[in-house]
Amino acid sequence: MRIEDIQRMAHDILEKGSIENDYIEYKKSATFKDKILKTICAFANNYMNREIGLLFIGIEEVNDPKTGEKAIPKRPIYGIEESLIESTENSLKQLLANIYPKVSYHLITDVVDDRNYIIVAVEPGTSGPYQTSDKAESDKDISLKAGRYIRVKRDSRLPNFKEEYELLRKFAHDVFSSNLNETATLDDLSYEYMKEYLISTNAREDIRNQSKLDMAKSMGLISESEYGGYRAKNFAVLMFTEKPDKFIPYAHVEIIREAIGTDKMEAKIFDGPIWIQAKQVSRYFKDNIMASYTVRDSETIEHRIVYNWPLTVFEELATNCILHKQYESPNYIGIYIYNDRITFVNHNRPVPPVTIEAMNKETRFDDRQYLNPELKEMFFALDLIESYGSGIRRAKDALKENHSPELQFLPDNDTDDYTMAVVMINDEFAAIREEEQKSSDVTKEITKEIKKLMKENPAISANEIAEMLNVKAEAVRYRIKLMKKSGEIIRKGATKAGEWEVIE
Repeated sequence: MRIEDIQRMAHDILEKGSIENDYIEYKKSATFKDKILKTICAFANNYMNREIGLLFIGIEEVNDPKTGEKAIPKRPIYGIEESLIESTENSLKQLLANIYPKVSYHLITDVVDDRNYIIVAVEPGTSGPYQTSDKAESDKDISLKAGRYIRVKRDSRLPNFKEEYELLRKFAHDVFSSNLNETATLDDLSYEYMKEYLISTNAREDIRNQSKLDMAKSMGLISESEYGGYRAKNFAVLMFTEKPDKFIPYAHVEIIREAIGTDKMEAKIFDGPIWIQAKQVSRYFKDNIMASYTVRDSETIEHRIVYNWPLTVFEELATNCILHKQYESPNYIGIYIYNDRITFVNHNRPVPPVTIEAMNKETRFDDRQYLNPELKEMFFALDLIESYGSGIRRAKDALKENHSPELQFLPDNDTDDYTMAVVMINDEFAAIREEEQKSSDVTKEITKEIKKLMKENPAISANEIAEMLNVKAEAVRYRIKLMKKSGEIIRKGATKAGEWEVIE
């Protein structure tokens, strides 16, 4: 980033009174050596995948008693005497030499409120992970525990086990979807699925008519093995093999739902190419789960449709699970359908800067990072995603339009390694369904009582049954008609002199 762009960004931050966050920190002076050192180290490791990290020296952080905001820049700023600028910069350079590998940063002197301050602008590095040295820990003026620091929210700290793993993998540039699969070869890719994909994405005709080998090369699906032959990349396995989980275990979706009329659960597995999985799970939901009522308000002639769960919500969240799954993880995508809610479970967290807290609060994620970049591009080409980072917004909008409860993401801690989206059933739909169920239960009870009376007195009439049950005769005749049609009862003999036979 250019110096003038950094200065412009810094001025904007100060004018807006932006609070400290994962890429902004304020320090009144350069004497807070341990805090400065770990923050710069954390900015360099860039755990939250930001464009730049900015540490302001000469600006005090305060809390706003009116708004309750914490860690905002105090104005006018505290500042740094002009005679101390050079010595402060030299002190910062010496301090930051305690981070290795060497951090890429700029020291920029600027003026606001007619006072000088220094911006330490840290650019994300590629040679990390970065860590503070043992020398800094033993220096009594610094006394900072050596380690690889990360920045989460406004806290610069040592990572937990999971965060350490993700940090190491990030700097190893290890993208599972881009790697060669251990066993899959060109022969394991389906030529028909490859052609279907190219047709669906309106690829050029010359590519669609290539041989399987040339087509796979054009699409970047394979690499030549040093031992001969062609190995398939993991994203190619996920997109174009008949059974991806033959090569990548648990690369499938399971929909687990409450079995109607029982307290048991039943499961259905979708295990074809993952783009086919996305289409199939949406079709299954539409055909088997989604339901609606047409509601007419008494005061108007208009009517509206109320869904248990809108199709858009299911499609967006199911596709999100498939697209953002960490496929090296030995866990399948689980979609659990209960009487009152649907939960979508992936056994990995979102990639920073997206967090579960942000998914609950925000609607757009224009700068989101992808675990599986090739899958992102292919899903976009197939129109399985409309635009990058907008699926959660569409899901939330659909729920709002249906007057459903808000979408909720879990867990609400930083340690559990899973992401769960919870979609509650529409309250109005649930209430109508409950009334229908009550009516159905009453009908079943009346039917049961009619059969009982017929057994006790086979010659009994519909009017007599109605009188004994204290219901309308028309209702009894209607139930008798349905029972005769279903074969539950038989009328023997003449219309008036005949008798009822109840079939067990």
